[in-house]
Amino acid sequence: MARTKNASKELVYAKLREALDWCNAHSDSAQQRFNRCVDIIIDPQAYKTRNQEMKSLFPVLMLSKFSGYRPGIPVKETCLPLDSSDFLDMYFTTWAKKYFNAWKVLPSQRIASPKGAATDPALIKMVEPRAGSIYIARDWASYHNLFMSAENVGGNLLEEYIYTKVCNYGWMWCRGEVLTAVDFCSMGKERFIQIKNKSNTENSSGKGFREDHDADKWYRMEAQKKDGNIITRWSDLVKIIQEGAPDGVNVPTDIMTEESYLDFVRNAAAANPALITDQER
Repeated sequence: MARTKNASKELVYAKLREALDWCNAHSDSAQQRFNRCVDIIIDPQAYKTRNQEMKSLFPVLMLSKFSGYRPGIPVKETCLPLDSSDFLDMYFTTWAKKYFNAWKVLPSQRIASPKGAATDPALIKMVEPRAGSIYIARDWASYHNLFMSAENVGGNLLEEYIYTKVCNYGWMWCRGEVLTAVDFCSMGKERFIQIKNKSNTENSSGKGFREDHDADKWYRMEAQKKDGNIITRWSDLVKIIQEGAPDGVNVPTDIMTEESYLDFVRNAAAANPALITDQER
């Protein structure tokens, strides 16, 4: 049986625009319908913060200046003929589920999967003369796997750390790719941020998107040392957070530091030994 294809992004957005306009032209506004769908997926009593955060994203669908941040919701071609109310319910529900499901397991709580690709025995043999024995070379390969595992979770841990520091200052963590190419946004949707660990980790398409849509990009550290020292950019992030905070909210200048972040990742690894692994499948 042939699989039903996903509709193109252009067709989905055209249908979404049509459905939003139809809904707003009737007594049941799109905002009210969206809020009802969110309440069904994210219980406002049990998950008040998640519920409020999800509801705060609605302007991204309505305002043209935010159109580039709209989520990439896969929609089957067979869903395009749905009437406007049913289409919106499907779209809103899928969007809310993306966000809510992403919160079920935090990065610090994840269980690492063993490395899928086998270590090449030739590499171990190549390192053996430097290591002094085949046994030490194998140990080094195991350590390499461990560092690779740590690198795989590092970016998500960085976002989790930032979240713990900014969640009480009018910012939300856009988990589950609930917005396109955005990791954090202010609750009022004045500022959007892409988070990177190093200055050399943004590809050309990501840079083009960010510049076209006025999103901030922040990276934690410079890719190259300066005079033998690691250079970090926490003060730049604090400034963005301060500028996006609600009026009257004071964000301390020392809310995030490299020392605090390093303590966070060490504590996360100590509390969850399965966070990283040196094993291969």
